[in-house]
Amino acid sequence: MNKLKRFLLGLGGISTIFSCANKINHRPELVLISHQQELQIGNEAAEQILNRYRVVRNGQQVREVQQIFNKLLEAIPQRYREMYEWKVYVLDSPQVNAFALPNGNIFVYKGLLDFIGNDPDELAAVLGHEMAHVILRHGAEKITSSMLAQIGGELLMSKISPSYRGLAAQLYNAGVNVALLLPYSRRQEKEADLLGLIIAMRAGYNPEGALKLWTKFVREFEGKKPPAWLSDHPADEERLRYIRRAIEFLKSHPQYLQKFQIPKELL
Repeated sequence: MNKLKRFLLGLGGISTIFSCANKINHRPELVLISHQQELQIGNEAAEQILNRYRVVRNGQQVREVQQIFNKLLEAIPQRYREMYEWKVYVLDSPQVNAFALPNGNIFVYKGLLDFIGNDPDELAAVLGHEMAHVILRHGAEKITSSMLAQIGGELLMSKISPSYRGLAAQLYNAGVNVALLLPYSRRQEKEADLLGLIIAMRAGYNPEGALKLWTKFVREFEGKKPPAWLSDHPADEERLRYIRRAIEFLKSHPQYLQKFQIPKELL
């Protein structure tokens, strides 16, 4: 039994990694950590973030974020409401961004709220997208992918002469990033976009808000991003294209909203 297999078995077994297909996105989860470990990692990360940033706790923007977040939370199936420690925070930073931790904590920068303005449908698209990352266990998958890449690199370096290990490590890391990790991340972003639409629509928000939001992003940040193959997010035009198609499809096939499932035709 090789070192990698012994390591994986020690963390819970090969079956933990290649679990049965997720009914929401129709593919096996690549997850090496348990749900409890997800929550613990998220809690520790949240503590660090809250120590680093000032949290905005009052004001109209905060009330709107909390109101929309609560409405979206009520719209997801009960099992997912109960699985995670759902909370939303507004961070006092000009960054135009938002992110989610694997424990269900979601952080929205004030800069993104200023960018959106007072459009509840656009904000619902953002929050639904982040909630989708949590439900689809994308954080746990990224942790697993990084661990496997690191282990693979260590095993490879052990077979290479010490004098060539520095160069070999650089080539290995670059190759893994471009060939595996970045495409995997882009797939996760597409899944989160699609499930985020479903969450927003189940909550009664207009999915056109997602199109408006990403159109604004394209106009604001065009030319400021790396090429698609070097990015962890889909290309802007591609994103607008599949979101537009998804909105039309979901409107004409509302059964997927009830099923809480991404149609295979959209993946």
